Amino acid sequence: MTATPEMRGNWRVYHHPSIDSTNLEALRLARREALSWTAVRADTQTSGRGRLGRTWSDVPGRCLLLSALVDPPRGAEGMLGPAMALATAEALEAAGAAAVAVKWPNDVLLAGRKVAGVLAEGPAGGLMAVGIGVNANGRAGDLPEELRESATFASEQLGRELDLDELADALLERFECHHYRLTAGESAPIIEALRTRDCLAGHELIARAGDQVIEGRAVGWTDDGRLAIIDGAGSRVVLDAGEVTLN
Repeated sequence: MTATPEMRGNWRVYHHPSIDSTNLEALRLARREALSWTAVRADTQTSGRGRLGRTWSDVPGRCLLLSALVDPPRGAEGMLGPAMALATAEALEAAGAAAVAVKWPNDVLLAGRKVAGVLAEGPAGGLMAVGIGVNANGRAGDLPEELRESATFASEQLGRELDLDELADALLERFECHHYRLTAGESAPIIEALRTRDCLAGHELIARAGDQVIEGRAVGWTDDGRLAIIDGAGSRVVLDAGEVTLN
């Protein structure tokens, strides 16, 4: 049964104690003629998903699990994920986090470890679902063993727990602002903000895009949100999508 929505600023938010996936529910709402500026939150997910077919694990009641339904900005659909990552970084900074980084294309890092990830899907009913999972409150021992060296919780870095409602409101407010900019064709401020938080530029890395494997040095975000790399032969390669690890 669909939850009763609550207005949070300009957003109509459906909050579920448990759901299979906030993105899947958002897309279901879109197919039932939901409006833009609709969001779905959950205290826990039973089938959380990340990029590239991965699963997303959460600590029930301790993570921010949210998907936003918005009109895709024409010509800048691929910027929705990075815009959500930036909104998350800004919301964490507003909560007191320092040295928040964005790893292309849309991971958020604290102290060099992943604290949040984005998955954009759609369209459905003309809308895109942009999902974010934030490891807000917890300890390293709450993570699956294989993630304890690469992931973290915001509360570990802040030394205190975050209010999830306040974090969600701040995140949605920032994402709304970035969406308006994208819709108006003004992506430059978003790209510049991402560049100031870029953790890859200047570093040696390995990039995998489909069957292609590229080793080289990251140049950084291009003006249209892609990743530029100088490969081992000195050629400039630009990635639209892929998986990147520091070498």
